[in-house]
Amino acid sequence: MKHRFDLTGKVAIVTGGTRGIGLAIAKGLREFGAHVVVTDVANHNREDTKGFHFIPCDNRKPGDITRMVGEVVNKNGRIDILVNNAGILLHKPAVETEVKEWEEVFRVNVTGTFLVSREVGKVMLKQRKGRIINIGSNYGTIGNVNFSAYCTSKAAVIHMSRVLALEWAKKGIRVNALSPAATRTPMTKARMSDPKLRAHYEYNFPVGRVLETDDLVGAAIFLASDASEMVTGQNLNVDGGYLSQ
Repeated sequence: MKHRFDLTGKVAIVTGGTRGIGLAIAKGLREFGAHVVVTDVANHNREDTKGFHFIPCDNRKPGDITRMVGEVVNKNGRIDILVNNAGILLHKPAVETEVKEWEEVFRVNVTGTFLVSREVGKVMLKQRKGRIINIGSNYGTIGNVNFSAYCTSKAAVIHMSRVLALEWAKKGIRVNALSPAATRTPMTKARMSDPKLRAHYEYNFPVGRVLETDDLVGAAIFLASDASEMVTGQNLNVDGGYLSQ
């Protein structure tokens, strides 16, 4: 049974992998034997990303994505795992949200995720095997005040995962979404520093605390490995029981 989770020799890409959830998952994949490539617009944590192959890539630029995927294939010959983690957050009332802000959230969270999946998918289709994990959010299932763009974008990511899963199911590619609840990351640091908000989460989460980035690693390893061979088109919520209430 243990070998089903073994990722030795697998080549993985983690977008937005230099910090937060992406970095934690990248470390987990490496721990289980994968060769991990991390991409981001910049290497935000040079010390923490030592041992990874870092490739700068802005998911808003299709040319960057094509170049990045080509570089990975040229060096490694294949791509076995893709974790689409790169994303941005917008916390703002709907009536104050500018068109350019709305479009930027979708450009990164939705279009960027699609374009990376498309280019990596071309490689995986030739291999007739691959695992794609798209990082969604509980907010893609439920609404939350002042997060109109973010909630809607994550709902799109979750549904995109279902569509790609169906399209590629008979080609050996498994596509799933992994959706955390509120997680302590550099992107959420300011909000998590609010004692009232933190107390709100701790009260409302059945487990009594917000997520740490390491809480996502086990689920990611499962979805990246052969243990999840018959799991595709699913949205795995890692939320301490929040959506079960």
